[in-house]
Amino acid sequence: MKLETASVHDDRAWLPWSLSAAVCFLLVLAFSSKTGSFFWDYHVYEKGLSCYSSGPNPYACAAGDFPFVYPPVFLKVFSAIDFPISFALLVLASVAGIACVSIHLKSFIPYHRLAACLILGFLIGGSGFASMQTGNISVFAHLLLVSLSYFLYKHRSIYTLTPHAIAIIFFAAIKPYFLAYALLYLFLPRRSLSAFVAVLISVAGIYIAQPVFYPQLWAGFQGAIYGQIVHHEDAGISILGVFSRFGMGKAGFVLHLVLMLLVVVTSIALRSRHAQSALRISSTSELFYFLAILILLNPRLMSYDFSVFSVCLYLSMILSSRGDGWVGLFLRTFPFLTILPLCLEGLFGLRVHSLTYYFLATYVLLFAAVACHWPLRTTWTKEPGSVAHEK
Repeated sequence: MKLETASVHDDRAWLPWSLSAAVCFLLVLAFSSKTGSFFWDYHVYEKGLSCYSSGPNPYACAAGDFPFVYPPVFLKVFSAIDFPISFALLVLASVAGIACVSIHLKSFIPYHRLAACLILGFLIGGSGFASMQTGNISVFAHLLLVSLSYFLYKHRSIYTLTPHAIAIIFFAAIKPYFLAYALLYLFLPRRSLSAFVAVLISVAGIYIAQPVFYPQLWAGFQGAIYGQIVHHEDAGISILGVFSRFGMGKAGFVLHLVLMLLVVVTSIALRSRHAQSALRISSTSELFYFLAILILLNPRLMSYDFSVFSVCLYLSMILSSRGDGWVGLFLRTFPFLTILPLCLEGLFGLRVHSLTYYFLATYVLLFAAVACHWPLRTTWTKEPGSVAHEK
């Protein structure tokens, strides 16, 4: 009888979650798809590779509103293999990875809440839709690494560790901030110090070798990065991005470091409060929280990074609370607040710079995750293979 009552209560909770996800998706779709251009970053990759194969300096040849700003190793690797096929495989692998994680999480959280949670988290500020529009390699890299990290945490073996390490090396060679995922090796229930060192040495070797073997390409890459951040004022959507718009990029970078230190100290204090003195990830909720913080370590956070960051925090919060109480209300309603600027622009032509609402959403969401009392004191389900129960 109790099980039947719980089932009925759970079914009643399905409606607001599903309606929230559906309405949020339709609003974002309606007010984010005004532009006729899609996958523009993908076309930037193609243009850079085309310029490289035809001889001119790709960093000058592919300059423009969306310049080519990827290191020489990107050119060397993808000029030797078929780029469209490789990119398609990356997209498919990332989608398959998240699908497998979702299927695995069904045993810990009702799927109708979990699915809605994923959709709502991905659509905060329209970031998920914007990520798909850009076709930037980063969003698919994040999704793949989050998936691989989940299965590495659940099933530590050579078959999960090897692809995880290779993926970090590959993506960090393209964008250095992906190296942050290697920190996971230090906080797993069973540390992987050798893997951590191997990844660090591999990525360091790649970046040391590039200016030595490809000095002209490296100089062009450095100039392109500088121009993108300084001349195009493209410093991201975090504190660094806000301060850079006022010519205070260095102050913004320092403040970003201070904030990240504060987040780390607060997280450790919360663990100590709940008698978890060992600095090891002890639940899936903690894992997704940890992955979100790894993504936020990137001072030049972009919308495609933010979309996966928000999904990780959403997963952490729903696994901690099961979507009950104020947490469930927050998870269902917060995305609507963040897409109001899109609605205002679409309906009335009132433009709010995306930096404003992404910046606010980043830190409001982070504060909410901390306020969720992560990890909670009481358990509600047991995870096989976890050091501690899901809370």
